[in-house]
Amino acid sequence: MTIAIVTLFGGASFATAQNPVTSPKQACSVLKRAAVTFHLSRHNLSGRYYCDSMGDISEYYLLGLRYRVTEGELVGSNLIGWFAVRRSDGAVLDWDVNTDRASPLVPRPPFEK
Repeated sequence: MTIAIVTLFGGASFATAQNPVTSPKQACSVLKRAAVTFHLSRHNLSGRYYCDSMGDISEYYLLGLRYRVTEGELVGSNLIGWFAVRRSDGAVLDWDVNTDRASPLVPRPPFEK
């Protein structure tokens, strides 16, 4: 599967080469790849990400990105954020839970060591 970064509304969007996303499981896989590419967490948590579905709407799969906490980690929450994965092309966008709106995904700073 080819991965591409495309521009959307003046911001970045993460998409699988215009491939439709047909299930929440597939949407989660796309989101987990975007988490690494766009440094959505402060540390590289590859292999520890998982998704919580917050329901689906006609245009998007709506997912919370979380990570599995290891023994000894003290965290208040393992939620990284809420995201929308567009069904038509696999684009990943930030999801604002207060306004129920998608906005372009903004890459975060590089992972901390």
